[in-house]
Amino acid sequence: MSANDEAVQFEYTAVEGQSVPSVTTHFAQSETPWMREFALTVQDSFNSIGVPTNLVNVQPSTRYGEFWRADIGHPAPVVMNLHGPDPQRGLDPNPFLMRAHPETGGNYYNYKNDEITELLDEQAQTIGDQQARAEICHEIQRKLSEDAYIIAANFPDVINVANTANWEGYVPTPGNGTTRDSFIWTQVNLQPRGDSTTWVKGVTAGMQGTNLPWSTGGMEEKRLLNVYDGLYDASPQLEIVPGLATGHEVVDDTTVEMDLREGVTWHDGESFTPEDVKFSVEQYKQHTAPQQGPFYRTIESVEVVSTSGGGRVRFNLTEPDASFVTQRAVRSAIIPKHRWEDVDNPSEYNPDNPIGTGPFQFENWSQGQELRLSKHDDHWLWDEDTRRELVGEEHFVPGDGIDEMVEVNVGNVSTLIGAMQSGDIDAIGMTVSNQQANRAAQADGVEKQTSRNYVPTDVHLNHIVPLFRDKTFRVALSHAFDKQSFVDNVLSGQGQAIDGQNLLTPLMTPFYGETEPYEYNPEQAKTMLEQAGYTFTSNDMLVWPEGDAWEAFDERVEHGHATRSELDQPDFS
Repeated sequence: MSANDEAVQFEYTAVEGQSVPSVTTHFAQSETPWMREFALTVQDSFNSIGVPTNLVNVQPSTRYGEFWRADIGHPAPVVMNLHGPDPQRGLDPNPFLMRAHPETGGNYYNYKNDEITELLDEQAQTIGDQQARAEICHEIQRKLSEDAYIIAANFPDVINVANTANWEGYVPTPGNGTTRDSFIWTQVNLQPRGDSTTWVKGVTAGMQGTNLPWSTGGMEEKRLLNVYDGLYDASPQLEIVPGLATGHEVVDDTTVEMDLREGVTWHDGESFTPEDVKFSVEQYKQHTAPQQGPFYRTIESVEVVSTSGGGRVRFNLTEPDASFVTQRAVRSAIIPKHRWEDVDNPSEYNPDNPIGTGPFQFENWSQGQELRLSKHDDHWLWDEDTRRELVGEEHFVPGDGIDEMVEVNVGNVSTLIGAMQSGDIDAIGMTVSNQQANRAAQADGVEKQTSRNYVPTDVHLNHIVPLFRDKTFRVALSHAFDKQSFVDNVLSGQGQAIDGQNLLTPLMTPFYGETEPYEYNPEQAKTMLEQAGYTFTSNDMLVWPEGDAWEAFDERVEHGHATRSELDQPDFS
């Protein structure tokens, strides 16, 4: 059992010989254009093996509030999940694999498998041998998939629409598309074709403040990432690329040193120094900056090793951390010491003029209306040779770039598309459905743009629920979920069905490992349940086992990770 078990606040009871009760299932309809259809597909899979479901539509903000409360886990037996395209999730296996670890954030479904926990710890501490780490990750993926710990459904293509009559240089970053907020490559590569050098992007959600490090993620992080630089970033090819750090050396298992970029200035003209990196980490640790938590979690202290050139800093870690550069340092935010050192309570600070070193500088923010940024001419990405190298020859477009970027709040997807078709905005900061994109692209100058994805759609099964602690049921449910049909019929083929229960995509080489597919076969699933002692009513509703079969069910629930056959239990059918 996990640490969350005693805190989960809902009841779901198994009673010998009685019908299996309804399973409450949360989803966020407004999260993506096809989430309701996905919820109905999940409902169909449960219903096909006799389990009633109660679909509950929740607001994304409410659901995220629940998700991020890792201290209690999900407040429902089943929760559908759509991960954001954070760059780290395309670079390092930990953002997805470590969700199966009972002592790290993200395990909202209360999963605990001692064998897998040991392997997760081993890979997390395998430093300096990427292939050795990858092989451990492959084994973890096989075991997790075989354990059917989750429903991993698909990698939906990222579909955007944008104005290509007046602008060129959109970069189809995997997971993010061309116009969303998680990567900076389109913003720094975009070139005007006409007279306007102001690029206007429509969004449906705005920031609540201007304090990125002490936000809880969300819109503050997305909108302000153009203002701040991290130590490293992720390229459009999902490779680590330099940010404020230009190189690093793993000194030993708990010591990493980084060389910093020379000649960098803050937006107020002051010079960036190694002291800013040291100060940022110390402030984040002392005042618990939630948005930067993944960055500083394993940092014990920071030392300034050298101030010559751009300078060099040493990170002393609390434990060996194989993902320190590929997960933690990527998209870290470094803040200026000279602006923050006199702030008494950073968590309540809301700077009127946030200062960073990023490619764009803050101009104005009107809550609920717009965020306006202007080009920071001194940033290294405006150098064409540098940008060509980082963006890649396939996507690079020469030119001076945009002078101003404005993100305006617009009500909903339909309004966004209408505003773009009329020329009021140039792009939208969210994904659309295949049908919406085709409809929008009927207007002159509007283009449908598609990118591959490393962000899975999945279904969390809360392992505190006895039905889901029975591995035989989880395997049966895996055979009752028609992933390919959803991709073909709802996504119009714009996506990839996931074979096994694996959250990593083949884009994540070398960490991706192949898993055995679960053939879609509801009749096979029902047969497996009958062999395990479940029965069905005259109208095909599932009934808990009874008698000897109940004792066998109890044994499986107690174990949590073995099927009927793996425990040498008899066939009760």
